[in-house]
Amino acid sequence: MNAFTRSLIVALTFTWVGSAHAYMIGSEDVGGADPLLGETNDLNALGFCGVGNSPSTELCWINNVLVGPTTYTESDKVEDQLYVMVNGSSSVIGFELSSPTEYFFIKNAQWYGLFENIFNLNWAVIDTSLIAAGFNLPSDEYEISHIAPIGGIVEVSEPGTLALMGLGLAALGCRRRLKKA
Repeated sequence: MNAFTRSLIVALTFTWVGSAHAYMIGSEDVGGADPLLGETNDLNALGFCGVGNSPSTELCWINNVLVGPTTYTESDKVEDQLYVMVNGSSSVIGFELSSPTEYFFIKNAQWYGLFENIFNLNWAVIDTSLIAAGFNLPSDEYEISHIAPIGGIVEVSEPGTLALMGLGLAALGCRRRLKKA
């Protein structure tokens, strides 16, 4: 087996293994569960942010969690977000985001959560077994009060482009290896 064939097998194996942990909603691959960065029922828990739950108070708490300034545009907020259970799961939910973004913020009743969006940037995927019971998710009686994309909108690369780039890097590695031999 030549070096190129071995590199191709390794690249395909990593691609397959990386996608093995993806969640599905219907026939849509929504990626893995996005990590929870912070949750609270008190927006002043990390420092005084103001009274109530206005967008500026929420943004203050978000900036305290991220330890740095970010953006939150109230016009991008989606009210009464409906979610769907991930295929075959009793605790993982997902919903499509209005735009691909680095982070997303959810509010449900008096609970707030900030998640880093790292898998499929078009989808928010939450493992509800890892969040506070106060969120009351998943439940037929509750919905997410609102969802807000946080930070800049992220350009999502086409999967074909990423695969082509991976093959190009593998070919360069093989070429270099053959040159040394």
